[in-house]
Amino acid sequence: MEAFFESSLIQHPLQLLTWGSNAVTEASLLTSVLATLACGLFTVFLSTFLWRWHFENCRDPSSSLPLPPGSFGWPVVGETLHYLREGMTDFVSNRRPKDGVFKTHLLGSPMVRVDSDQKISQLASKEPHGLASSLPQSTRFIFGENGVSVVSGKDHASMKKNLRQAFAPVRLRDYLPIVQDCIRRHVTSWAQGADENKMLGFKACQRLVCDLILETVVGCTRDQDPDGKVREAFVICNDNMFCVPLAIPGTTFYKVKQARQVVVDFAKARIEAASSSDKDYVSVLDVLLTHQGKSAEALPKDGAEENLREDSDEKSSENGRLSEIQLIDNAVTIMLAGTDTVTSALCSILKLLGKYPEKLAAFRKELESQDLLDSGRDDDLSFELIQSMTYLQAVNKEVLRLLPPVAGMFRSTKKTVEIEGCQIPANWRVLYGVSSMHMVTEAFTDRENFVPERWLDPNLEKQLKNEYPCSYLPFGIGSRMCLGRELAQLEMSVFAIEVARLIDWTLLNPDARRVLRPIEKPFDDLPVAVRRRK
Repeated sequence: MEAFFESSLIQHPLQLLTWGSNAVTEASLLTSVLATLACGLFTVFLSTFLWRWHFENCRDPSSSLPLPPGSFGWPVVGETLHYLREGMTDFVSNRRPKDGVFKTHLLGSPMVRVDSDQKISQLASKEPHGLASSLPQSTRFIFGENGVSVVSGKDHASMKKNLRQAFAPVRLRDYLPIVQDCIRRHVTSWAQGADENKMLGFKACQRLVCDLILETVVGCTRDQDPDGKVREAFVICNDNMFCVPLAIPGTTFYKVKQARQVVVDFAKARIEAASSSDKDYVSVLDVLLTHQGKSAEALPKDGAEENLREDSDEKSSENGRLSEIQLIDNAVTIMLAGTDTVTSALCSILKLLGKYPEKLAAFRKELESQDLLDSGRDDDLSFELIQSMTYLQAVNKEVLRLLPPVAGMFRSTKKTVEIEGCQIPANWRVLYGVSSMHMVTEAFTDRENFVPERWLDPNLEKQLKNEYPCSYLPFGIGSRMCLGRELAQLEMSVFAIEVARLIDWTLLNPDARRVLRPIEKPFDDLPVAVRRRK
């Protein structure tokens, strides 16, 4: 045995050297991996510490109040990845403290989320000097820098006053026949034939609203968008309101930029055509053009749009009229802002009346009392009649309370502002949480359920006005309240009436989870089975 061992050492000396070399190499490799891992962990720890230390030290030393509780997350991305993974509802519920105010870092900015009606009221009282509207850059681009949703200060007040005439009650009466005809046409098509038809409720409502926007806002029909490019552009812009503003071919924003240009070109063409139109109904654009005294010759052509943008703030006339580019941007804003928000509201009506059949029965009873349930006419509605239907108005309000289309409102601090117990430094974003605040305010009982009857109590409206002024904000607050809210409510009312009397429907997945990116909708687009009402 000893001879064999000695022979092996003599015959295979290189094998021993190789084995030793491999052992050293593996040990060195393991050491390198561990060292690299340790350095990586240390770098992450240090960068995270410095990241959070930086923002924690952004507090204004002139204020003795601390920052709100919360976390700034990871370097650069903040808590954005958590938000995308968890969804807004879980993200907020996992972080919201008892007082409803917490700090975070989302979409590249430090942000304070406010879900308390009292705190929102305090902050709203500081607008517009302490806080101002602050939309993400991609949203600003989509609406246009000269649109009412983007401009601020005196320009915003003047522009909103100018546009408001198109949404006055006298104009809503003008729009009603168009609204009813369009909605009735779509709802009837959902239940064609004797059999049950299956469809996606959200998508069906979206198609309806796109046609409704074409007809009520710019005064044309789908025949004037034969290939559907304009309606497709509406959807692309609304689906990507919040995206990285990087206009490189292949990116989402590049696609959005192209889609917006389609809408801009369409708006310009409709403005030019409106001056010579002989149609027998009135659109929002007709009202604005009549007030402006515009003609086709006054509009920018041949690439002059960018030149107009450079000095658009100086282009309004002495009478406070809109400049040409302001008119275009506001036409685009009204079309795009009213598409998915109204789609969401109509889809929520379909969902909640389908999920609570006893509420649908109560609503149909009101329709029957007004001889509307089986009238068989397509022109039997009037503005005054709709306003007088108390249960219908209660349904609309409860839909907007339980499932508001817009989950929150963005603001930014122009200077350090203080609210009870904490400070918010200058240049931070503030998000008023509408949907979550509706679910935590003490103004409502039985908050998780669909209870239109609560709105039949006249004391509730008084209580909201006097004790809880910021507890119900489906259309925003203050000077930034939605310009087209009365038109949206009219569209909701007509839709509720027509679905209640024309069809029966069954929700195929009534408890589908909700998504709020960027508007309220069911995750599965609300599959429903529809049949003609007997």
